[in-house]
Amino acid sequence: MKKVSLIMMIMMFFVFAACEKETVYQEQTNAIDQIDQEKDINETVDGKWGGEWCIYFIEYGRWQLTSSGLRCNDNLPGICSIRKFCIPKLVIDPCWLIPCWIDIFDPWIIYEKFDPRDFGSFRDKLELDIDPRITSVPFALNEQVMGLQFYEKNELMSIENRESGVFYLETDLVLDKETSENLGLQGNIVNAGKYPILINPENETFNVILSVEKGFKR
Repeated sequence: MKKVSLIMMIMMFFVFAACEKETVYQEQTNAIDQIDQEKDINETVDGKWGGEWCIYFIEYGRWQLTSSGLRCNDNLPGICSIRKFCIPKLVIDPCWLIPCWIDIFDPWIIYEKFDPRDFGSFRDKLELDIDPRITSVPFALNEQVMGLQFYEKNELMSIENRESGVFYLETDLVLDKETSENLGLQGNIVNAGKYPILINPENETFNVILSVEKGFKR
C-alpha cells in the first residue's frame, strides 16, 4: 500500500512539474511575442511612418527678361525655383499615392507595366494651392528613377492618347543636391531625351517618368 502511495506521489510530482514548466514556457513565449510585437511597432513608427516627409514644388521653366521684368517661361526646359514644406509621415506617406521603390530602372518599362491610375494626385490629396501652369511635384520611384507630376499639359508634352504621352527634355535637368537626397535619389542629373508620361484621366495628372544618373553635379 505504501508503495502504491509512493508511486502516486511521484506521478503527481512529475505531472505538476510538467504543468509548471508548460506554464513558464507559455509565459516566456507570450512575453517574447509581446516584445517582438512592440519591436515591430516601434520600428514601424520610427522607420517608415516616423519623422517627416517633405514635398517639393518645382517651378518648371527658365527665367527670361521681358519688358515687364523677369518671368518664368514654362515652355522652356529648366527649373526656375524649388520650394518645399514638410509634414509628418503619419499624415500621408508618398507610397500611398505612387508606386514606391519598384525594382525597375527603365522609365519605358515602367511606362509599359504600370496602370496610369496607380498614380494619385499630390495636389488633391494634400489640397495644395499651387499654380498648375508652372508647378510640378517631384517624387522618387526608386534611387534611379524619379517622376514629375504636372497638373496641366505644357509645350514639352506630346500626348499620344488619353492615358500616355511623351515628354521632350531638350537640355539636362539638374536638381539641387538636397532635394535629390531627401527624395532618396542617388544623383541629381536627368539627361536630355524623350521620357514617357503616364496620364491618369481620373485625377488629371501628367506623371513624367525620368531616369536619374548616379552622382551629384553642382
